[in-house]
Amino acid sequence: IKYNNFEELLIKNKKSRVILMSTKAKKSLFKFDFKKNDIILLGRESKGVPENVHREIKNKLKIPISNKTRSLNVVVAASISAAEALRQIKIF
Repeated sequence: IKYNNFEELLIKNKKSRVILMSTKAKKSLFKFDFKKNDIILLGRESKGVPENVHREIKNKLKIPISNKTRSLNVVVAASISAAEALRQIKIF
């Protein structure tokens, strides 16, 4: 689903939590309890999400990786995040 802006995403999904995947996050996605209506948000590969969005989201998660690695490709990060969330809510 495509939204015109972050505010529209929040308005149209009031019953969902927005979970931000970020290299700046402190909590591992493997130590987070996903719920069925959660929305996983990833930013642009080059810039992440805008700072105002980062400030507004309560739940921020990271994918633990080697400290020798700067970050993961956004498609890989999305795949790992979605797979873990789906595993937890027992979709597959």
